[in-house]
Amino acid sequence: MQNFEKGATISLPAKEITQAMICEYADAADDHNPLHIDEDFAKTTSYGGTIAHGMLSMAFIQELMVRNFGVDYLTRGAIEVSFTAPVRPGDMIETNGKVTAFDAETGKAAVQVICQNQNGEKVLSAKCSLRAKDA
Repeated sequence: MQNFEKGATISLPAKEITQAMICEYADAADDHNPLHIDEDFAKTTSYGGTIAHGMLSMAFIQELMVRNFGVDYLTRGAIEVSFTAPVRPGDMIETNGKVTAFDAETGKAAVQVICQNQNGEKVLSAKCSLRAKDA
């Protein structure tokens, strides 16, 4: 884990969402809702096409936190997520965070994270936290 100052920024390289990625996630999660995997069905919905699973998009936030705060985030971390727009095949998703609190001594941290698509549209936001090591 790195040392961070309040206000520091962290990010992941943009990731392209593909239909193949969505279908692979559907298999891994055993969630074969046709909204995610059946393009003909999804065209008849208000979304007008397939969309990624929310948890697939949320995985980018988890990746950001683990890369910056280590695997301890998996056991000491917490996340509150708001999904604000669908993620579609062809979207390029950028994941950026801002450290809002950090205590190097205890390892306690708070990070505000935003994921946005290639048009700058926020698709989800999250408040992430990491409990102190001794908590």
